[in-house]
Amino acid sequence: MEAAQLFLEAFDRRREHFLVRLKVCREDFSEAAVHDLRVAARRLIAFVEVAGLLDGRGRPSRARRQLKDLIDGFDDLRDTQVMQASLDDHAREEPTLVALREHLLAQEQDLLRDARRAARAFGRRELKDRLQRLRARLDEQLCTPAPDLDPFAPVDEAFARVVHCDAEARPEDTASIHRVRLAFKKFRYRFEIVQPALPALPADHAARLHTYQTIVGRVQDAETFLTLARECAAGNPAFAPEPALAFYARLRAEAIDDWLAQRSAVAGFWRPGPDRPFPWLTRRPRRREGRP
Repeated sequence: MEAAQLFLEAFDRRREHFLVRLKVCREDFSEAAVHDLRVAARRLIAFVEVAGLLDGRGRPSRARRQLKDLIDGFDDLRDTQVMQASLDDHAREEPTLVALREHLLAQEQDLLRDARRAARAFGRRELKDRLQRLRARLDEQLCTPAPDLDPFAPVDEAFARVVHCDAEARPEDTASIHRVRLAFKKFRYRFEIVQPALPALPADHAARLHTYQTIVGRVQDAETFLTLARECAAGNPAFAPEPALAFYARLRAEAIDDWLAQRSAVAGFWRPGPDRPFPWLTRRPRRREGRP
């Protein structure tokens, strides 16, 4: 019962945090506000998905679809703003990239207008009602849980998807690496939900998850910049894309190498199956220097 109450309280905190971020974003539509709203929405989606699995309905809820539509509407804007920030550093190495920044600035204005409109039009009341109904069903389910209910099962499911995508990923196929990144994001957000209940979790485990997600994300970042350079060349005949393409092809190759170097770390992030121990519980303690 105590674990159930903790889950419901965490659900309430995620819901309220999202609503606060939505209010802030409507009042102060800044880059930071958009970022915070997207993160809050993703974390709430993870809770909604886990709640749906525990609820036993087995189909995406309307609350999840509503939140996902909001995030999708911000994706292009967020990518544009992140690329602008990176271009300042990149242009120091390759001056011709300044033209890409000008292209992004022109593109950003349209995206800002559309995203601001989406934030203001978002159905706040509809979402609150849907979450309230979901919470009521979940409260009833957790008060009398099934004997075989495993609170870690939703994380197992997400991690199994990560392992599958990782097995299919190939260095020469960046789309396959991007699928690893998307699956890992979902796993990480679900992991955060159960993190307080995990036994003997190493203090740096959450930081290691964040580091891996950053590393695998750099591959897609470089791919996005390559696409941007091609789009800029198509719309601006005066822009010669060859230096930009060479620069970002090099960054992509470096990012892929970094991902390959960290690929084996995935096995240590979660248990391989519901009937297996968590990997951090099976590691042998390090032997101190000087001992036989």
